[in-house]
Order: sequence, then C-alpha cells, then structure tokens
Amino acid sequence: MRSCQACYAGRVKFSRFLAPGSVGLLALRAEVRAGGCLHCDCSSALVAHGYLRGYAASGHDKVSRGLRFFCSNRGTKPGCGRTFSILWDTVIPRCLLRTGQLFSLLQAAATGATLHGAWTASRLFISARSACRWVARWHLLAAHVRSRLSMVAQPPGKTDGLPDPLGLRHLAAAFPTEGCPLAAFQRVLQIAVTG
Repeated sequence: MRSCQACYAGRVKFSRFLAPGSVGLLALRAEVRAGGCLHCDCSSALVAHGYLRGYAASGHDKVSRGLRFFCSNRGTKPGCGRTFSILWDTVIPRCLLRTGQLFSLLQAAATGATLHGAWTASRLFISARSACRWVARWHLLAAHVRSRLSMVAQPPGKTDGLPDPLGLRHLAAAFPTEGCPLAAFQRVLQIAVTG
C-alpha cells in the first residue's frame, strides 16, 4: 500500500467551490475520472458519489465541504471499493475552522498584540484556548509552509524592518490577487495548510 503522500502526488485534493450543475463541476469530475482512483489507479470504475457534507463554520447547519468519489467494485467493475474526497479550498481537512478565519486570526496575532487580544480581534467562534493552539500549530508549520511557498514566489524583502514570524507577507506575495491566501495555497499547491 502506498503512503498518503504518494497517493495524492499530482492529483487534485482541493478545488474552488463549484456550484452544483455548473460546467466547472462537470470538468472537475471529468478530470478526476481521467486521473483514476487514488488507491488503485483504476479510472473505468470511478463514480462521482455526491457531496462531502459537514458543519458550517459557525452554527449547526450542514454545508458542502467538497465532492466524494467511489471506485466501484460492484458487478463486473474492476475498482477497489474505496472512496476519496476532493475538498473545497476554503476547507481545512478535519477542522471546523475555515481558511479565511484562520488567516484573520493569524493576521491579528501578527500585529504584536497578545494572543488573547488577537482572538478577541478576530471574533471567531472558537475558544481562546483553541485560538492559542492554532497559532502555536501555525508556528510549528511555518517551515513547511515557507518551503512550499518558495516554489510559487520568492520571499519578499523587508521594507519596514519588522519581522514576519508567521510568514503572512510571503503568503500575500505568493498570491497577491486572492481574497484568502491560505485557500489559494491549498488549491495551487494541493497541500493542506495544516501539513
């Protein structure tokens, strides 16, 4: 069995949100089918299996978090019987927090305020303790994120003499036209921001 990193090498894991019935959604499904199953590489048995549903970023509503695919082993189909998902780029895998919310928390933490002040300024639905854990986790992932960002754009030079310990300037330089650089990071590099 291949490792997860080998399974996803060169394959789609993240996509922009595509409206149901849109041409872009049909093109994405065709692209995934052409690439084959992430587990067994069989493309002839791959079936679009609906939407991946989960809780909204706030509240108790269920929303679409991405697409599901099934490698059919029913009847005479040669698939492996396993499923896999393609997430929307605003979704962080296995997390309720969205990329835009994490980015606003990191921006507030980068201002030099205390973490409690950053949590208050970001107005997130998570607890202050969770906000501290997210910022600490981002510090641990900074080297991973910076090395991946260097494939997209060179780090910007210092103009104001202030440090950039969270790498937010590098994110903004790599994706200057995007509304949320973390979502663009996931979509362009096909890597989750959480490693």
